[in-house]
Amino acid sequence: MEIGYNKLNITPTQPVHIAGYNRKELSKGVLDPIEINSLVIKENNKTIIFSILDSIIIEDCVILPVKKAIFENFGIPFEQIIIGCIHTHSAPAYFKPFFENVYIDQELQKSLIQSFIKSISKALASLEDASLTMETTQIEGLYGNRNVKDGCVDKSINVLHFMNSHSKNEICSFIQMSCHPTILNGSNFKLSADLLGWIRQKYQTKTQVPCMIVNGFCGDVSTRFYRELKGEDELERVSSSIIQQMNDLNPLDVLFNDLKCTSFEKSYQYNGQSDPFVQKEIPHLKEKIQNSQNDVEKAIASQLLHNLEFKASKGEMVLKLYSHIIKLGNILFISLPGDITAALGKRIVDHFKDYKVIILGYCENYSNYFVCKEDYSKYFETYISRLSKGNADDFIQHVINEADGLLK
Repeated sequence: MEIGYNKLNITPTQPVHIAGYNRKELSKGVLDPIEINSLVIKENNKTIIFSILDSIIIEDCVILPVKKAIFENFGIPFEQIIIGCIHTHSAPAYFKPFFENVYIDQELQKSLIQSFIKSISKALASLEDASLTMETTQIEGLYGNRNVKDGCVDKSINVLHFMNSHSKNEICSFIQMSCHPTILNGSNFKLSADLLGWIRQKYQTKTQVPCMIVNGFCGDVSTRFYRELKGEDELERVSSSIIQQMNDLNPLDVLFNDLKCTSFEKSYQYNGQSDPFVQKEIPHLKEKIQNSQNDVEKAIASQLLHNLEFKASKGEMVLKLYSHIIKLGNILFISLPGDITAALGKRIVDHFKDYKVIILGYCENYSNYFVCKEDYSKYFETYISRLSKGNADDFIQHVINEADGLLK
């Protein structure tokens, strides 16, 4: 196996618009670096690329030109290139989230394409013979299901270590966890990769090894019920506590031969004007706003109503959902295109008990929230989903079926 890695600092040097929380003002300084981290795995003449951006979302307007350039320059097919983000809500507005009205600087977006190409190209140029080890632990008392405190959640942190086969020196580490990086809220105007960025920075400092981090299935997972402080102080507390708990990482038995991959795209139609939940809930929310004496309740209902009316105003839309499935020995990497709630992610992990499953959420064209049938309409996530009831379940089952086919 060969491994290549690159870390590229792309922090803007001038104030920029920020994606997340509908902020109207420009950024005011930098809290921590905004990065692209690219990892290349080559085994049996097959090459897989993971390239992850510090951003709230990622979209095809950047993904496709990057893949085209890498294919033209290196001959690596689109389906072997996974481009994603970590979902920080305090990074530059490279893209306009569906429910936000933020200004997008086209020059900033164009420069992002070149940055991705640069990072991936450097990673490809740095290939060296390598081996890997994997460790895991459970993080307690810092984050969980944000709707029900003891609800479904994945609290594992998985760490892959890639070492040079000859010197045994570590090339890079690859961390996967599942938690919304939203400790910083709309009052913050410093650019930041938020919780995942701080964990990455602290782990790098601790190990003196370059580190990249990916977010898994955290659609309904955050620090909401566990907060003690605010802003930067809370970011310091939570990230430091996670790093401390990572002192107890447990080694796993892993194999890293036999690299195989597949991918697929599945389309779903959505129309808020005919969606049963939207059409039933809009009059219900209007009634609640009219009759409620509670200002907080009114404000929440008004925001939910706005989301539903906005979806309805867009009429029919088609979501093209894309997933990559990569088998490397007994490790299974699966990319998913949005906010995947914990129950859905757990279905995948539980199905493949003989494999170490690494889910990468927020990869490929971002498609908002994936909510299972059992939770559909119960919580906030449904109000900002663009999938009808049952579609998310169908897509996740298709992922499982495709992965089963790859493993035969």
